[in-house]
Amino acid sequence: METPQPLIVIERVSKTYETDGGSTPVLRGVSLTINRGEFVAIMGPSGSGKSTLMHILGFLDVPTSGKYFFSGHDVSTLNEAQLALMRRTQVGFVFQAFFLLPKFTVLENVMLPLIYRGVSVKERTQQAMIAVANVGLSHRAHFRTTKLSGGEKQRVAIARALVANPSVIFADEPTGNLDSVSGAQVMELLRQLHDVGHTVILVTHETTTAQFAHRIIRVHDGELVGDEQVMKQSSVEQYAK
Repeated sequence: METPQPLIVIERVSKTYETDGGSTPVLRGVSLTINRGEFVAIMGPSGSGKSTLMHILGFLDVPTSGKYFFSGHDVSTLNEAQLALMRRTQVGFVFQAFFLLPKFTVLENVMLPLIYRGVSVKERTQQAMIAVANVGLSHRAHFRTTKLSGGEKQRVAIARALVANPSVIFADEPTGNLDSVSGAQVMELLRQLHDVGHTVILVTHETTTAQFAHRIIRVHDGELVGDEQVMKQSSVEQYAK
């Protein structure tokens, strides 16, 4: 049996926002290890700090204090340019609101991360077509995203997150704007991506959605209050009921 390889390690990470009204602590000394290849759900009510935690893990924000190691490298003190490079090269994001460009086709939306990387037109077109096929949307590749259903739009967002072969995929409330059937299909797709080796970190407040993961981390009032293995994962049929 292979020894788990840590991908993400945070040590006593805190985050406090300073405003005119004073200091607002959001994370309070959180320590956590996520291994390469895991499917992890971060759960918590609104205001618990789960989104702030994801933003730090995804290089969208920096901790006020504490250490963050990604693939063994200390990234907690990177400047904005270095964080932007990490975002482009190491992570893929799937958000509740999709964030697709409406005047672009499915293929053009999926290619965007490769454009930022300077990949040639031929190569990025090939890679994007593969990513689109992997989420079952080859027949929609040249449709504008305004012509797609909500579930299809989220699959485009997943293809865009995958196209540059990131080390980890962050999914922030990926089913929040979807009906139960489309939501179940998106969660099944994320599970399939995990099954072929991708590290997936899901942020959700929905128990049924979290049950697709293999591990659930619970956050409350800025603190880690639970870390458990999921003994029986949700199925598409259970989610859609």
